[in-house]
Parts: sequence; structure tokens; C-alpha cells
Amino acid sequence: MRTAIQSVLCLLVLSGFAATVSAQTDPTSLSGLTIDDVEAKLTGEWKSSTSSKPYLGKSYLHDAAVGKGEKSAKFTFRVPVAGDYHVLVAYTSNNNRAPKVPVTITSADGTSTVFIDQQQSPELGTGFQSVGQFAFSDTADASVLIETKETTQHVIVDGIRLLSIAEFKTALKDEKQARPATVVVQKPKSKQPAKPKPKPPEFVRRPAKSQFERLSPQQLDALLNGMDTPEAKPVDDVTFLRRVSLDLVGRQPTLEEYHEFLANKSPQRREQAIDRLLASESFGKNWGNYWSDVIAARQPEPQLTYLNYESFRGWLGKEINAGTGWDEIVFRMLTPIGLVGDGPQGAFIGFHQGERNNLAGETSRVFLGVKIACAQCHDHPFLDMPQTTFHGMAAFFARTSVKLPWNDSDGIEISSSTKGEHKMPGAKSEMAPTVYRGEALDLGLSDLERREQLAYWVVSGDNPFFARSFVNHIQARLMGRGFFHPVDDLGESATPLNPEAHDSLAGHFLATGFGVKALFRLLVSTRTYQSNRQPDSPSSGFTGATPKKLRGDELFDSLVTAIELPNIDQQVAASTDKTRFPPPAKSTRDLVNEAFGFDPSTKDVLLTRTMKQAIFMMNNDQLHRQIDAKADSGTVLARLLKAESENALVIEVLYARVLSRSPTDAERAIVIKHVELIDDRNEAFEDVLWSLLNSAEFTTRN
Repeated sequence: MRTAIQSVLCLLVLSGFAATVSAQTDPTSLSGLTIDDVEAKLTGEWKSSTSSKPYLGKSYLHDAAVGKGEKSAKFTFRVPVAGDYHVLVAYTSNNNRAPKVPVTITSADGTSTVFIDQQQSPELGTGFQSVGQFAFSDTADASVLIETKETTQHVIVDGIRLLSIAEFKTALKDEKQARPATVVVQKPKSKQPAKPKPKPPEFVRRPAKSQFERLSPQQLDALLNGMDTPEAKPVDDVTFLRRVSLDLVGRQPTLEEYHEFLANKSPQRREQAIDRLLASESFGKNWGNYWSDVIAARQPEPQLTYLNYESFRGWLGKEINAGTGWDEIVFRMLTPIGLVGDGPQGAFIGFHQGERNNLAGETSRVFLGVKIACAQCHDHPFLDMPQTTFHGMAAFFARTSVKLPWNDSDGIEISSSTKGEHKMPGAKSEMAPTVYRGEALDLGLSDLERREQLAYWVVSGDNPFFARSFVNHIQARLMGRGFFHPVDDLGESATPLNPEAHDSLAGHFLATGFGVKALFRLLVSTRTYQSNRQPDSPSSGFTGATPKKLRGDELFDSLVTAIELPNIDQQVAASTDKTRFPPPAKSTRDLVNEAFGFDPSTKDVLLTRTMKQAIFMMNNDQLHRQIDAKADSGTVLARLLKAESENALVIEVLYARVLSRSPTDAERAIVIKHVELIDDRNEAFEDVLWSLLNSAEFTTRN
């Protein structure tokens, strides 16, 4: 039987087909000492995957190419017999893998660090690559540490294997014999050198024809409020601190930040808090999550893979933190080429699968705040928007080609076709690429030429929509309402609120070179932002901020800050005949986003509290474990009750951690009375913490 199978494999290789090995390898079936990744001690957030094969056990781990230097996997073991062993590391190769992964081996010889190239296939077909021969003692523990520091792409952790010298020779011999013979066909040498792979165009900001001016917070206040509006009274310091922390870094202040802010007697402590938050890595992460949600909300899921936005979010966050202009960020999203795993900015086009109609509608909606999708099938019934408006935009993507792999969104590849034009349904003539209300380009332009010209038009300082669309999103999130509502509709059918302030704020954004941090600093420094909207204020003005529901990521990070909620990955489901591509495992953050996440472009009136949200906050097992007050639970509450015997001080700390404020006299009296009524102090304070987390105040930015 074995000979017959080998013959079949040989025939497949000779006929040009790749023989597929079993997806999973049972660690117990291998010679030597084999340790799967489930037994490794992990630091940082790792993701489970079954996309690439073969792998040990039920899955392998990857770092999603984010959080570099924060993640590691340590395998600790003791060999049964002292001696020299080959150390092998298991991984699945791909061109989106890190080419220089540090592996540190601690043996009887001391500590040595070697590097492996995970873009190259491992030398053994079972997925193992030798990193060298080392001496080990049978009386002391040894370890293999795989880290992500100084790597640039995905780092894979699947397991390790130790083989004696004899076992390693046998493994190599078996590997050689197991490989079927292949026929090498010598291809004739090409007379012309291979064409270099196309590269995405470089971004160079083009000066706008008009001049724009920066605003001071006082100037913006005057524009927002209107000259006849009574000056609003700013909120107290702790309300401001929670508001600005949630808006800038996506969580309430930590207990340490809360106390440091109150202890700071400087008249500029609000300005100092703003500077600190804008300099935080969490600023870019929070707003990278926001724009990823805007883009992902209306991207269709392909049939062959599940889309993973983690790398895209990480890329957005890094660019925002680095001070990259919003125009350059969007330009790079519209002009990518190659694998999404190599360039996460390709997620916008790659995750839309290059579908020209989707890209036309979403490019206009997301980046310009103009909805043209209703003109896809017919002329707009109410506006001056003929069907050609939509299809002129679609023609920019007529030669954009996207290849989807099986169940690996990082492997989605964006390339350019050499031919192809776009036709409007029912029309015989080909559509020339035409920007919204602009001049048509020539037919026959290459894919990258089209997308480059489109991108430059979209992000131009002379485009009347681009800057206004971005500031409208930020104004709406920070102030509670934007100049246009919903935020993605700046078209003719919408009625603007305070257009003078809108244009001036967009002008400030342009004057700063599309500086994201400069725009936020201006807005949160205004008296308007630092006040609450007055009930009797005119509908045409902004007299203060209004409450906003926390997004899913903001709520998760607030739970981490309040009760140290861990982000735990579920077990990856096994592939079956019925479910070839099982959905990826959900982390705790995923579960919170599933319940509380929403499309940021949605109207506020449609964002209602749901039963799913209430059940999660009341009944989620993991959340309940973090409320456990028993001494051996190790939770925030357990440590607090052990360290502090005075109930009044425990109450102060819980309110500060969860709501970033002190309790009112009435709240303090209610809590003290409840604690006195319950015989069990632990149980009483579990009730208190549970109640604070389930309050509307905790899930709302006031």
C-alpha cells in the first residue's frame, strides 16, 4: 500500500501538481522530544491560525506583525538523557513571514541566540528547521525562547523538537527517501531581462491653490458658539480628564493618572494632560481602531477567507502616531500593490477584493463623505447625479486585480492587469476614469497610473470634500454631533450645521499639512469641548459636548483599566468536511466588539443599548472572574480588600478606577449601608463593583 501511495505522489509531482501533506501533525507521533505551542509560556497577545500547513497539533500562533518586542514564547524542558541534541523550531513559511526571527537557546553551554528566516521552507517536511546542536543536562531545566523584537513581519510559533544526533540523521534520511523524484525541465533562457515588479507610487504633497489659516482655540470657540450665544461653563477637572482620556486614548484614566492629575496644581494641567495623551502610543491605536471600523463596517466578507484587520489597525495607529498626514495615509490606501501581509495599507482595496463598484462607492463615502452608490443602477432621482458619476469613478479600478488565497487574508495579493476597461451596464462604449464632477482621463492608462491620479485628486487641498469629511468625523465624535449628520453624507441633500465653522476648521486642518494630532489638540483645547451642551442653546451652534456611547474597543480597554480584564483567545475550531474554513477563534476583545461595536458612521439615534450588551455585562463568565473578591483570586478587588481595611477608602478607589471620580455623598451613603447589611464583606463589594460596571455612566463618554 505504501509503495502505491508513493507512486501516486510521484505522478502528481511529474504532472505539475503539488502533493499536499496532512494539515495537522500529532506531536506524540514524532521521534525525540516534541513540545507544541500550547505548552509554551506566552507574553503579549498571540493569534491562533490554521491558514498555512502543515502544523503541530490543532493550530499555530502568529504575532499579526504588531506589538513588536512585546511578545515572546518560551518552551521550558528537561532532556531525559544528558548529551548533545539538535534543536528544531517548527513554523509554516510564507513571504509575509519575518526573515530574521531571534531564537535564544539556554543549555548546559550557556545562552546562545540564533536567527531563522521564516520566509524559507523548513528543512523537514513536517515543518521543522534546525537551529543548531547544543549540550543539555538531564538535571537542570533548559529553554528555547522565540521573540518578536526587531522583526518586521509575521513571526510564527508552532513548537520545538529536540533530537539526538542519531535521531536527527535518521530524520534527514527519512525526509530524503520520502520525497518523490522530480523531473527538472530546463527552461530556455529569456533573451530579455525579467521586468521589475511594480512599486506603489511615492507620495509628494502638492500645494493647494488656496491659502488656509490656523485657528486658535478661542477663534474656534467663537465660530462654534456664535456671537450671541452665552458662554458655557467648563466641566470640572475630573469630568474633563475622563472625557479627554476616552476621546484621545480610548479608555478612562488609570488610577495613577487620576491621582497625578488631581495632585498637579499647575494652571496648565489640562493642557499638560492633552499633550501627554497625544504623545501616548494608545492615541494612534485608538483612532486606528476608529478608522478601521469605518472602513470594515461595509466591506463584504469573501467566501474563501476571514478578514483579519489587526495588521491594518496596527499600521494606521503607527502612521497616526508618527505624525503622517491624513492625505498621505489615504493616498497609500488607494495605491497599494503586492501582498496585504507585506503592506497592510492594501487592506482597503484587497479586502474589497478589487471589486470596482464597491471601491468606487466606498472611496467616495469614506474619504469624501459623498454617497454616489445610489447612482450605480440609475440616475439619482432627487439630485443632479447621473449614472455616469458612479461609473466614471468605477473606471479607475478597471485594471485592479486581486487574488484571494484560501483562508489567509494576509495572502491577498493586489496586482495590475494590462488590459480592461469599464462599461456602464447596458452601454456599449467604455467609461473613461472620471472623478466626481471632474474631467475625464484618457482610456488605456495603466492601473497604477489611474489609481495614482485618483488618489492625488481625492487628497488634494483643492478638493472641497476631503478635509471637510475628516474634520466632520472628528467633530462628531468629540462634540457629540458633527456639521453634517450622518457623518458620511456631505452631499447636496444634507443640511449643514454652522458651515462657516466647518470650512474654517477644514482650513486649519489643511494649514497644518493634514496634521491629525494638531486637529485634535485644537478641538479638545476649546472651551466648547470642555463644556457640556446647554439645554437652551440654539440649534445652529455648538455650546458644549454631548454624551457618546463607547465603541467596542473603547469599552474593552476601559474594562482592562478598571479590572484588568485579560484578552484570552478561544480554542481554534478544527476543520471538518462540513466546515472547511472554520471561523477564527474569538478573543475577549472580539467578544466585547461583537456586543458593543458599531459602524461609526451610524446615526446616534440608531445606537441603542441591546439585550446582548446587557447580558454580556451582567453574566459574562470571564468578567465575573475579574470581580471575584476571594483572596486567592488575585483580582484587583481582592488585592484592594486585602490591603485596605477601611470601607470608605475602598469605595473611593472603586469609583476612581471605574468612573474616574469620587462618589457623591448620596452614593457613598448607599454603598456603606449595603456593605453593612451584607454579612460577607467580599460579597458586598463584589455587588458594588458589578453595579458600577453595569452603570450607563461606565459605557458612556459624558
